[in-house]
Amino acid sequence: MIRREAIQIIALALKNCPIVSADGYTSRDLFETCDKPSNFYMIGSMGLASSIALGVAIKKKKKKVFVFDGDGNILMNLGSLTTIGSISPNNLIHLVFDNSIHESTGGQPTHSSVIKIEKIAKSCGYTVYKT
Repeated sequence: MIRREAIQIIALALKNCPIVSADGYTSRDLFETCDKPSNFYMIGSMGLASSIALGVAIKKKKKKVFVFDGDGNILMNLGSLTTIGSISPNNLIHLVFDNSIHESTGGQPTHSSVIKIEKIAKSCGYTVYKT
């Protein structure tokens, strides 16, 4: 399944849950397939969607908060994983769409084919992770 299809299926199922989406095609795909007032499109700051989603999750403790991230974005700000893992908000769901490239900027390769993001998340304190 391609990212755009996955985003559409997941976002439509989430109804009014806040979604913070990473810059580039992730935000574009979410906007084009399921725009809603509770979405926050992180435009122009690569790697910061997870940090913003953490802030929303801390403030909105009774709501599930989703972050739609890309492998290139998460690898740009690995520090956010340590902070999220340390705080462990049970209402934050972090989805990483891994295509092993920076698709939005021309297809440059990321290192996700060698470095396993789920293992990094586990070592940072994430308690649930799936590939």
